[in-house]
Amino acid sequence: MSSAPDDCPVRGLILAGGRSTRFGGVHKPGVPVEGVPVLARIHAALTAVPVDGIWVAGPLDGLPDDLRPTVREVHEHPRFAGPLAGIAAAVADMPPEERAVILVLAGDVPYTDPADLARLVRTCAQTGRAAASADAQGRRQHLCAAWPEALLRARLAAIGDPTDRPVRLLWEGVEPLLVAVSPASLEDFDTEADLRRITGDGPLR
Repeated sequence: MSSAPDDCPVRGLILAGGRSTRFGGVHKPGVPVEGVPVLARIHAALTAVPVDGIWVAGPLDGLPDDLRPTVREVHEHPRFAGPLAGIAAAVADMPPEERAVILVLAGDVPYTDPADLARLVRTCAQTGRAAASADAQGRRQHLCAAWPEALLRARLAAIGDPTDRPVRLLWEGVEPLLVAVSPASLEDFDTEADLRRITGDGPLR
């Protein structure tokens, strides 16, 4: 699946560092869905795009041992400082590459569709603008987006200390292109009821 110009590196960033408080403290990215942990499912989706590297901001629980050498594990400082801090930690760990596109993804979306990710990357690479996914109501989704690396680094630098600050700050002064994606690529879960709904007999299965 070709998603970007050949000279455009693509990097995947998975946010997996939350406390999962509403899920009883169980690490959501490690929860099996149809026998495969959520983190492994997202890893497979990114691999199918394909990407040139994957960074996981948080524990690797749920990622099989044979896949762990294929990712970079980083942690926000201090721990549990929020998703913006996780993004900052991962980007800081990446060797600078101005031409790169960075896919920023939540770590609790079991049915992430590689075709949607490829569409985001292609839009970003071809326009040089941030590309954000949009739900059926046209609302921008912060954690399913593709960023020009230079722009993402600039926004993080402008924000400064990311500790406990909202991800929406990244978008201040940025006019992203909205890309319609399938509902499955945006369906995350916070509670056991959410997970049962997502993995049941409904339209997302």
